[in-house]
Amino acid sequence: MKKILLSILCAVSAALLTSCTTITVDAPQPAELSLGRGSRVSIVPEAGSDCGELAHSLFQLFAGQGYYQLVDRANLGDSINERQFQRMSFVENRTSGRIKGVDAFIYLQAEGMSGAQSDSSSYTNKEGETIRSYTTKTIANYIANYRAVMTSTSQIAGGRRIEFSDTDTNYSSEGYPSAPDPYPMIAGMRNKAAHQIFQSLHPSVLKIRRMIGGTKSVSAKQAIRLANAGLWAEATAAAEQGVQELPTDPEARYILAIVYQGTGRYADADKVLRQLVGMSPNSKYANAIRENQSVWHNAKRFQQQM
Repeated sequence: MKKILLSILCAVSAALLTSCTTITVDAPQPAELSLGRGSRVSIVPEAGSDCGELAHSLFQLFAGQGYYQLVDRANLGDSINERQFQRMSFVENRTSGRIKGVDAFIYLQAEGMSGAQSDSSSYTNKEGETIRSYTTKTIANYIANYRAVMTSTSQIAGGRRIEFSDTDTNYSSEGYPSAPDPYPMIAGMRNKAAHQIFQSLHPSVLKIRRMIGGTKSVSAKQAIRLANAGLWAEATAAAEQGVQELPTDPEARYILAIVYQGTGRYADADKVLRQLVGMSPNSKYANAIRENQSVWHNAKRFQQQM
């Protein structure tokens, strides 16, 4: 009896593993700035008590990536005529919006603020003693604004407002303690703001997992293993062979579409998915095209930027 139960359990486990297989593929996410590799960018602190520090943090992130050529505004020299800028830092159209030496500016405003408040409370313990406790809380807030201006068009290519808040508290039973230092909190929020700005302006690749159902094609199963091992050329050959083995197996064809997507062949992936919809209009594959459209659109823009 135990042997029979064990056999059943193994069979069920194998079936679940087959039905829950995944392939991890890249989903390119283009940047707001829409600049290609090697483009010249200047990071400009405009206003606020922390804009200089934020500019430095952002500069380090961009420099560490090695994707752009960073231009220090202080060293632009005669390449920039400040009279070409209006109050909102647009480039005047009469000069065709082009500034020699830089392709885009990232303007920053940042303010780190903090305040402290104290309070006390008391309670009576079992012995009838009154215990009083004191707290001093520091509340820190961080507000950052950025906008990226393309010098070729004088237009804002991206920008938003970022807000953070953090608190820290000290406790004592001997009087009000000193307020916690707000600067570590402000520094942490500054780094968060810099990372958000960097991620919105710099192209990135998001790893996404595509669920795969069961297929009877041996080659299609092999394609899954090869794709998950990062052997995309071999996975493509195996996936194509899987469709040839079982032309009517929708899962084998779906695996081929995902492998095509993993190799950047987005038009081919779209073609295969449309074949699936034609084979079974009411199946789950009818939603696959819509689910992947944004990925393909982003991938096209991403490749243009690269």
